Amino acid sequence: MRSKVALVLYYIKDNKYSLNSILASIEYNSVPVDTYVVWRNEALFETINRLRNLYKKVIVGLSFFTTQLPEILSLVKLIKQYFPEVIIIGGGPHVTGDPVGSLIRIGFDYIFYGEAEETIRDFLNAILEGDDVKSICGIGYVDGDRVIVRRRASKINLDDYSPFPYWRRMFNPIEIMRGCPIGCKFCQVTFMHGGKPRFRSIETILKYAKIMWSMGLRDLRFIAPNSLGYMSINGVSPNHSAICELLEKLHKLSKEYGGRIFFGTFPSEVRPDSINEDIIRDIRRYVANKSIIIGAQSGSNRLLKIINRRHTIEDVYNAVEIIVKNGFRVDVDFIFGLPHEDEEDIEESMKAIDKLVKMGARIHAHTFMPLPGTPFANAPPGKIPIQVKKKLYRLIGDGSLYGQWIMQESLAEMIDWFRKNNYIYVGRKLSEKAKFIAC
Repeated sequence: MRSKVALVLYYIKDNKYSLNSILASIEYNSVPVDTYVVWRNEALFETINRLRNLYKKVIVGLSFFTTQLPEILSLVKLIKQYFPEVIIIGGGPHVTGDPVGSLIRIGFDYIFYGEAEETIRDFLNAILEGDDVKSICGIGYVDGDRVIVRRRASKINLDDYSPFPYWRRMFNPIEIMRGCPIGCKFCQVTFMHGGKPRFRSIETILKYAKIMWSMGLRDLRFIAPNSLGYMSINGVSPNHSAICELLEKLHKLSKEYGGRIFFGTFPSEVRPDSINEDIIRDIRRYVANKSIIIGAQSGSNRLLKIINRRHTIEDVYNAVEIIVKNGFRVDVDFIFGLPHEDEEDIEESMKAIDKLVKMGARIHAHTFMPLPGTPFANAPPGKIPIQVKKKLYRLIGDGSLYGQWIMQESLAEMIDWFRKNNYIYVGRKLSEKAKFIAC
């Protein structure tokens, strides 16, 4: 007799963090489905073909960014063509930003809106019991010519969920903070996870750090929109005592296992207005990283205000001075081609970059991409003037600049093409096609 349900999760390198949290939620809480992890296209189709003869229902789960849209479109089309009986579910930043396009144009059977750790368990249990999955909070589906999104009102408690399925020896940086109160207009974080920060407790972080180190991993990293916002009331002003308590306890634990702590570096940069002399000096005592990444995004105070960064370029200079003074190298993020950027803004950014490089900073360059679910979702794709490109190339030659800004300029054009051809729904088109129901 065939078993009931198999869930196949298709892993892409850039999406493994989010899928690890989903897999951990399912298996840690013993949802009675068989889960399969697949890394390659060929293996995905081979796995589906094998499992459809062994299970009554096969579900394929995809989580992705907007920049991965061409690959996901192709995958969903092929799965539907060769395995029409399979249920295809989608989640991640693109799906939450564009539930309409994800269902109508990509072709998912169901989408998961927002964080999905709780929703995936409810969904799978409903499938197992034969219940109506359309009543589940956090689910989106097509109803006639409209999309219904049942938006989950409550947010999860990070302590209730494992950050990764360590029993499978699958790991990633520990997420210590979710949600951001700033709401930068180019960024999906606030609009996907909410403006009120939530934190994983020190005790729980220590638990998973111990697991990682005891299983042979050495380097411990973290996920946060602003690592110095950990346990902060407003997500910006550092909670000095909480950060130092966390790092001190981790440092003591690391001595038992030969582990290393990386804080304030990838994948959790730091806001410049979170930097002060005391916190940087104390962090230096515990961490292994030699550099700290801060987000400037522009050298123009006018543009910083427009994009809602809520800091000034003077805050960036102050932060770099403090970081360098305390023995760290510093990388500074800049985004080129932002909406409303004019020649004067570009000139201000280039002046700021020159000054920061002289102060000892290295520049991490990006090109603006219009991402669904953000206030800038309908903005033109970022373009970098040729004279600016020449300057950036010279900085690369000097070792003062790095980044994927060239590729991102092409990706921004790709996103714009999909948007203009109604593969991505934003603004009025999204609101006309979707009905959001709070639950």
